[in-house]
Amino acid sequence: MPSARNLRIAFATPEYVTEKRFDCGLATYIHRVGRALAGMGHEIHVVTLADTDSEFEHEGIRVHRIKVAKIWLNLNRITRYRLATSIFLLGLSAGVYRKLRELNRRQPLDLVQFPFCRYSGLVSMLFLRVPHVIRASWYEAAWNDLTNTTPGMDARIVGALEQFQLRFSPHFCTPSGVLQRTLTERAGLKDVRVIPSPCYVETSEWDQSKYDESLSGKTYLLFFGRFEMRKGFHVLCQALPRFLERHAGAYAVLVGRDLASPLAPSMAEYARSLLSDYGDRVLILDRLSHARLYPIIEGAHLVVLPSLMDNLPNACLEAMALGKVVLGTRGASFEEMISDGETGFLVAPNSVDELAEKISAAWTDPRLGTIGRAARKKALDFAPEHTVETLLAYYQEVLNGSGKSRGT
Repeated sequence: MPSARNLRIAFATPEYVTEKRFDCGLATYIHRVGRALAGMGHEIHVVTLADTDSEFEHEGIRVHRIKVAKIWLNLNRITRYRLATSIFLLGLSAGVYRKLRELNRRQPLDLVQFPFCRYSGLVSMLFLRVPHVIRASWYEAAWNDLTNTTPGMDARIVGALEQFQLRFSPHFCTPSGVLQRTLTERAGLKDVRVIPSPCYVETSEWDQSKYDESLSGKTYLLFFGRFEMRKGFHVLCQALPRFLERHAGAYAVLVGRDLASPLAPSMAEYARSLLSDYGDRVLILDRLSHARLYPIIEGAHLVVLPSLMDNLPNACLEAMALGKVVLGTRGASFEEMISDGETGFLVAPNSVDELAEKISAAWTDPRLGTIGRAARKKALDFAPEHTVETLLAYYQEVLNGSGKSRGT
């Protein structure tokens, strides 16, 4: 449903693609949605955490960098950093409010979209009289339950303040049915709208240098994303030795940001230790720009994303959009993108044996070409002309007062 008029929309976020430290799907999501909405004629502003205060134009979007005020940094020193994250994020929330208030005074904003995580919208929800929508892409409490993790005091405060946002948020959306059900059952939300994330190949100007340097002529399996347990990286590392032993000509390529975990201070080193017998057939790369990553995705024989918990991951949609067959996990929203044996493959999460067997079976499946073409076609369902129009229609419901209440 197109808008009857052009809207002035702001997005608040702890990370954005213009900043060095972004590594999450949130930054990519806002960038894609913002570009699409700007292309429709709407005025888009992004308020993001940064190391300095500044404003500039980026691909049709007005970006407002804000840094956390010194008072919050000093408060962290006074408390000896016992509550470092929660205090810092309160500072971010206060900074977001100041910037949004300034933008609204310059010219009234029609709507603001906040992320559920990191409560960057908390202060604005209390004091800024502008309609807003919260989008949830994660629910930390569910992960803690899955891993039997007891968060410390700082993490508990972060979780409590994220939950506190819900009291001021009548309008809530999420990319997947999996997270919708979690929020309904765990957070007590009465109605959460499912609006999938948009997906498209972001640039046609590919940089082949890394592919040509390391992968040209090789047949390889690919994982790309953060090296963390949520993404099932450790399960893949445990399954890969069996796969590499069975398929002598196969390589494994792992691309992403290295992180610490309960298993190891470096998951990249964890992978190297498990795969040391196959070191000449394993390539571990730091995260890459889309321009450098796309040739590596396109050249992959199979993409494996064995997440334990996920929410319509961009990595899966990007691989499918490039015609690649993805092996994902059940119960982690991959079923909303993949039909097993038709547009990809699915396995149970956290099962090394099943994953190893499925990788080997998929590797030699004669239908890979057909499945890849079906995957590319399925990815079109998530194109901006579908997903962003759905989001825009939801915005209109909120602005018209017809959106249902989503309070707890």
